[in-house]
Amino acid sequence: MNHPHPSTQPIPLVYRGVSGEQDYPLLLEINRSSRQADHDPELITLAQIAEGCAPSPELDPARQILIACLAEDPEITIGYTHLGWYTSRADTRLYYQYSRLRGEYRAGGVWEAMIRQTEQRIREIAQEHPPVAQHYFQGWASDNQRDWIKTLDNTGYQVVRRFHNMLYQLGDVPEHPLPRGFEIRPVVPEHMRLIWEAQKEMNQGLFENVVEDWLEEKYPNWLEDPSHTPQFWQIAWVGDQIAGMVLARIDDKENQERQRNYGYTEHIYVRPAWRKRGLASALIARSLQVLKERGILEVELGVDAENESAAFNLYQQMGYKTFSIDTWFRKPMNL
Repeated sequence: MNHPHPSTQPIPLVYRGVSGEQDYPLLLEINRSSRQADHDPELITLAQIAEGCAPSPELDPARQILIACLAEDPEITIGYTHLGWYTSRADTRLYYQYSRLRGEYRAGGVWEAMIRQTEQRIREIAQEHPPVAQHYFQGWASDNQRDWIKTLDNTGYQVVRRFHNMLYQLGDVPEHPLPRGFEIRPVVPEHMRLIWEAQKEMNQGLFENVVEDWLEEKYPNWLEDPSHTPQFWQIAWVGDQIAGMVLARIDDKENQERQRNYGYTEHIYVRPAWRKRGLASALIARSLQVLKERGILEVELGVDAENESAAFNLYQQMGYKTFSIDTWFRKPMNL
């Protein structure tokens, strides 16, 4: 069992990477301890830890997941940090980190020391990457992660965006008829490539765009994504062109594990040529109706509060209400 250090001075730490599956229960225990300190009720499972730590072309756990241990007794582990990177624009690469730390060690600059160590590792990795014009450190925080937010602030990170997680309580579905000139068609395999292209187009205009997710070689993975539920998708067509879409989704496994009836309205997009005609409202209303018919009681979506298409205001008007806010932080990175 780990015990807090009695000193109020910064605690000397040492770090090691994840050495394999034998570390997963440890990461789970730290994660749950950290969430408990944040009053976060979400229950993380060992399977989720394993999925997030599995080696892949994008993740070397020995190098990108740092476990923080007490220098005086490395058997005592107090937290861990997960780091990675992606391209948001052709000239901008973002190097992110997120950490979990036991509540009893959140004093004396411990978390700040973990951030500095992670930034050092990130700089080492960044030296191996092709040059781009801009590099940033990045971090995220939910609004209940007050200690983590304070730590990011203490180490020079600044707020760059806020995203609202919104919920619709499914009672009566608002009436928004489909505007004239549009047709909703059941999704068939021949449509999938065009839906991918529309989703790629949508993401290119988003603040949170990840260029690597939309490389051509990623299409087969997208096509086989087990989270897709195309039987619920609402795709509006004009002739042979997709004009707008809402990719509604139900995760039966998640609902069973959390004992709830939840659905999602995701990837809501109307192409510029067909905006301001009420198409988005109609597609959302149809999605809510489809989810209601499946017994769903609550429907979630996430939205950039500064969305240029005024999506946040639209969702409020439709009846979605914010239940939590995620904040994005960045800091200029000098190599």
